[in-house]
Amino acid sequence: MGTKLKIAVDSKKLGNLGFDLVAMCANDILANGGEPIFFLDYISSSKINENDFLLILESINLACLEAGCSLVGGETAEMPGIYKPNEFDLAGFCVGVVERKNLLQKKNVQSDSVIIGLESNGFHSNGFSLIRKILEVNKIKLNSKTPYKSKKKLLEEDLLEPTKIYVNDILPLVKNNLISSIAHITGGGLYENLERIIPKGLRAKIDFKDFKIPEKFLWLSKLAKLDPREMLKTLNCGIGLILIISRNKLSKVKKYFSTQKIVYHEMGIVEFSRNKEKIIIEHYGKWDLT
Repeated sequence: MGTKLKIAVDSKKLGNLGFDLVAMCANDILANGGEPIFFLDYISSSKINENDFLLILESINLACLEAGCSLVGGETAEMPGIYKPNEFDLAGFCVGVVERKNLLQKKNVQSDSVIIGLESNGFHSNGFSLIRKILEVNKIKLNSKTPYKSKKKLLEEDLLEPTKIYVNDILPLVKNNLISSIAHITGGGLYENLERIIPKGLRAKIDFKDFKIPEKFLWLSKLAKLDPREMLKTLNCGIGLILIISRNKLSKVKKYFSTQKIVYHEMGIVEFSRNKEKIIIEHYGKWDLT
């Protein structure tokens, strides 16, 4: 789950780590059309703190319940000399299954398909090496007041908002063969993750003017003087999962979203292209990239 773990340790707030750990695995399985079945964890430290261990294990178990999979085991290791006091590492993996006919591959994507984005609920679990560096350079403390509009009072609480698990919302669409392909927006941001699911000869054209970029991403961009392209190559910038839907299946998908009260955004289309560049972003909220 990367260096987000460092912020949790420094803030002494470990209660959401299990959701980040499970979500990153479960959402990746979903992106292949799979259903998470079971999960195993790995916790290593110089010395296991029983209270911290139980708190993390409880959060992993709760996250597995939300993802619809079982926590079937794992490994707990004490390695003094490898880790400093009060430091630990956390990892895990998930196994899923998928019917061959439901396997999501980029070869399923056709021209004139529609690109749908589902909102993230924060920074999720990537880009935290950059975030930590920006905070350090600007001498911003984790326990300072959240400097942008947020439900969380403290910056550390907002940064540790757990990664959203999309399995329950999207798996029914996969099982009903209504999705061509899925991109889970993690490290590499929108550009790299979306590019993976666009076949040769096609490109994704994003024109997303009406989207309201969450203030936390605008704040970070302004604070670090980051170009919008760099933001979109590094962070999810408000969209955590992207679906590519064939035009003839779009009405059924929209009806499902409406019935389930799932917020979605039409981001653009897939079109023919002779260029090597697979992703064209013209507008992303207030950012003009033309």
